[in-house]
Amino acid sequence: MASEDSQPHASGWLERELPDSDRRPRKRELALTLRILFRLLKTGDSVDSAYRPPTQAQVAERLHSNTTSVSRFASLDPRVPNQAFVEDLHKQASRDAAVNGQDVGITLERLLTLRALADAEHRGRCQSCVELGRRIDSLTHQLAMPCSSCAAYQREQEEGAAQLIALRNELTTIKAQTQKEVQRRESAEAGLRACLAAAKARAPLPVPHRRRDRQRSKKEVAVARQLAEQAEELDSAGKQYAALAILRQGTTELLSPAETAMVMVELREGSHDRLANELIHVYGRDQEDRQHVMAVALELHEEGAVDDAGAVLRAALK
Repeated sequence: MASEDSQPHASGWLERELPDSDRRPRKRELALTLRILFRLLKTGDSVDSAYRPPTQAQVAERLHSNTTSVSRFASLDPRVPNQAFVEDLHKQASRDAAVNGQDVGITLERLLTLRALADAEHRGRCQSCVELGRRIDSLTHQLAMPCSSCAAYQREQEEGAAQLIALRNELTTIKAQTQKEVQRRESAEAGLRACLAAAKARAPLPVPHRRRDRQRSKKEVAVARQLAEQAEELDSAGKQYAALAILRQGTTELLSPAETAMVMVELREGSHDRLANELIHVYGRDQEDRQHVMAVALELHEEGAVDDAGAVLRAALK
């Protein structure tokens, strides 16, 4: 007589269809659930690359039962497993599933509830109890489902979190761009200071000093024109603050009064009146050496910029 493991359908017993039954719906649900857990049990064949579901004999051996009982538990046979069998099955199936990173998909509490309902169905065969069980299951399912308000709130929270992350990323990008712009501006200012310092270091030719010396005038014009052009480029690029900052720093810290006056003249001649007005006000206000302010005013007056000379003096008195 062939053993159960050698029979043609020994490994397909878990795939046999269960007919729909209104007489034993609880037992049908329990049988289908037990089949899922039976499939998770590992056997000696589990080392093979191809998955093989356990046979009835292998399941019976793992759970200290027999093939007849195991077959009945997995079918619509009225017999229902006892609580110890169900607990042992759930424990071993959970352990074997965890090895592959799986989950049994049902809690022990829920499995014991199914067993109790199937057992009550088998013992009482009361249609009212069966219907009540269905209603209990339906209510349990509804309780497990989130209400529409909770679901909407959860979606709002997730969307808000996504928007916050996007905003943080945007702010990070803006900060990085701002930092690059600051570094670029500092580099440009450092370059300008170096150019101005180099220009000032070039001493005039050793000739007797006289008012409007030709060599000194060329130097003053070159230095002033360079600073004015730098400021005009920044202003045209929409960087008015940087333009005014480079003018203020260059005139108050690096240039002589004559060179400062030439910068103001260059701005006027280039039709950059707003920059010229702002520089006159800032220089007169911030230049601590009042003699320099008076010297600038005198240079402007001699250049014919009488209004600008008066504006520098008025700014120094405020």
